[in-house]
Amino acid sequence: MSEGLTDIAEQIIAYQKKHDKTDAQMAFDSRLSVEKYHTIKSGEAKPTPDELAALERVLSK
Repeated sequence: MSEGLTDIAEQIIAYQKKHDKTDAQMAFDSRLSVEKYHTIKSGEAKPTPDELAALERVLSK
């Protein structure tokens, strides 16, 4: 993956800062495992379309 964060990772980080949410809370809300959530947030893995949709639902709240 390229250097820097993906768009979704940047959106996740901004949302967490704004709403004071932990990684565990975000993973639970998006119905992802904490491990999978961490790999997406760190940019180590690209989310599947279903995972991306789940994260976008959380981020749109």
